[in-house]
Amino acid sequence: MKNLDKAKKDYFDILDYKEPIIKIYLVRHGQTNANRDGIIFGQMNWDLNKTGIKQAKRVAAKLFNLTKDKQIHCLISSPLLRTRHTGKIISKKLKLKKTIINKDLIERSEGSWEGRTYWQVRKEDPKNYLRWVKEPFNNKPPQGESIYELSLRVKQFYKSLLSKYKGGNIIIVSHSGPIKMFLLNLLGLNINKFWNLKIDCGSYTEIHLSKKHYVLVSTNNKF
Repeated sequence: MKNLDKAKKDYFDILDYKEPIIKIYLVRHGQTNANRDGIIFGQMNWDLNKTGIKQAKRVAAKLFNLTKDKQIHCLISSPLLRTRHTGKIISKKLKLKKTIINKDLIERSEGSWEGRTYWQVRKEDPKNYLRWVKEPFNNKPPQGESIYELSLRVKQFYKSLLSKYKGGNIIIVSHSGPIKMFLLNLLGLNINKFWNLKIDCGSYTEIHLSKKHYVLVSTNNKF
């Protein structure tokens, strides 16, 4: 018994784990025409197109089946129209009453490049484009936001979850960039792995999280 007690001090034992777990469903908004047409739109306020509405309804139906025997504490959404619209569809299906808007979940700003394609940017702003291509993590579009800056505010959101919620089930509706950064922070990976993750429109990622422990249950589930 003494040897077992000593081992418990030196090693983590999942059998003794009693901390409340937060179950999080990270949802990327449904498709917009900008997604479809390859337009850089960052923080521009595009709404869902018909495909995006169908995607939002499908992910809502999946979440309904996944959580029908669980109580959803709240839905947290980015303030942009495409995420709020997706969140509204989910809330209606799951009959959720509480929605929280959080600015830290907004997509990365692409500054003066928003509204154009990367092909147009390379032609019209070659100096800044080539600088960004060479070092995309610290450099940024004019008046825009770097991936490093995105990482800082997503970290802030991550910490706020741990401090505000002691267990429970939460749905978060956001964008590709913040969801990728949430996962990198969770896994303790360098931000230079940002481009190695794929998060599709209308997909969800499930995470179980506490202050000392986490499990990435599934990622980029789409329908």
